Amino acid sequence: MRTNPIFAVLIALSFTIILSSCGYTLQGGGKLTGNVKSVSVMIFQNKSSESGAEVIFTNALIEELMRSSSVQVVESGRIIAKDKINSKQDNQQINDVDAVIHGTIVSISFDALARTSEDVVYKRGLNAVVNVQMKSRNGDILFSLNNFTESESYSVTHSNLIDESVLKSTLETVADRFARRVVSQMTDDF
Repeated sequence: MRTNPIFAVLIALSFTIILSSCGYTLQGGGKLTGNVKSVSVMIFQNKSSESGAEVIFTNALIEELMRSSSVQVVESGRIIAKDKINSKQDNQQINDVDAVIHGTIVSISFDALARTSEDVVYKRGLNAVVNVQMKSRNGDILFSLNNFTESESYSVTHSNLIDESVLKSTLETVADRFARRVVSQMTDDF
């Protein structure tokens, strides 16, 4: 039995209209709040005692903006190439972008989640609290989140070298999840 070509086209067209009316897109390209087309992400301020967390969170946010939004990410007047994300940023005032994103890592804390019968911790929780603000070129606040939390658990070993590696990996996981959630809230499409 053959399907009527007109019927098949109508079904495909209906499917496309339904998906687009729900706010779903088939690939990245969401528009940021305030019709922002270009943005600069300043390196996060780190008030925690976790050295290097500011670079991890900043890079995660930049990568997510480039992956899932249509915004151009600019650093000191240059568009950042997807394969060249720098860990250092110029703190000069950026006048040629629509908005600037500032972030602050308020705290990174650790909880003991599980202990052995000898009271040795073998599972910890990492909790990050972050503030994010996007301001327009003229200083208007376009987007703001305060005390945004993200957490993840990880296993502890008796090797400091392994624990440092697992901690960094866990911090990257938390930063990636944070970036996805923040960019999702920044976009107008959903």
